[in-house]
Amino acid sequence: MIDDDDAHRPLPVVLKPVDDELLSSWLARHATYYGISGPFFANWLMPGTRNLSLLDYRLGLAQVARLSEKLRCDPLALIAMTFIDTPAGCAELICRNRAPQICRPCADRHARDGASGAVPKHWRKAWRVTCPACGAPLSDTSERPDTGETLRDTSPFADVWKEAVAGETIVERFLHGDNSFDYSPIALMRALLVHTWRPCGANGRDPAAGWALGTIFPEFDNLARPIKRRINHAAVAALPISFRPALLAGLSRAIANPAILNAVRDETILRGRRAFERLCETARLDAQIPRESH
Repeated sequence: MIDDDDAHRPLPVVLKPVDDELLSSWLARHATYYGISGPFFANWLMPGTRNLSLLDYRLGLAQVARLSEKLRCDPLALIAMTFIDTPAGCAELICRNRAPQICRPCADRHARDGASGAVPKHWRKAWRVTCPACGAPLSDTSERPDTGETLRDTSPFADVWKEAVAGETIVERFLHGDNSFDYSPIALMRALLVHTWRPCGANGRDPAAGWALGTIFPEFDNLARPIKRRINHAAVAALPISFRPALLAGLSRAIANPAILNAVRDETILRGRRAFERLCETARLDAQIPRESH
């Protein structure tokens, strides 16, 4: 237990973070260790702060200095536990609320190592379908842990799993500075989630509503329509995780064969086509920026 008398002292016991652990997760584990609530611990660390999760995205120099003093750790290590150094343009691919995915083998290992409840940063990354730490497929956090099922088992797009993993690798390569791509994978992910219309519907006359990705995987449209409000090209991270393999697989195909983008464009009309063309052009220009900076 800690109280106001300890406000100017470092913590007597500092827990070891797990690999790639999120700052809010590490701090929450300290709160549990000391038997206090997260908001109380946040305010004790930095008066006026009650939400530990906000520190994952906004962390000022004064806050870094105070945390490094309290937790007796390297300021650079603290910053590395946040998303404030996330490459420009991919902040929208970070899930802000509850982590939608989990690696069950790693979670079990954390528990055995005394770090139960630890949340690595990659559990919030909307382009991951596998765990970078152990290579296992990730699981939907809404699935019961005792089933042992992973996203490869539960997603309706499990049949394109290998292509989804290839898409995941493409995004990782791009974010780590690979400038060999003709299109930005991040911008293409947005383009593929554009809500659009087909020239002809099932009756051969009326336009049919769908998504750009539905041209590559027709079953995507049928599965997505019941939850259409959750699928928005401006909020890629909000895409339900069960649909993520389709998006990554579509990205992989488009990167490998850009002619697919022309086919998708030809299958869209009205505002959907204009939005798709605009985002594809953005993807092309975004891919050129790293090259021109060298």
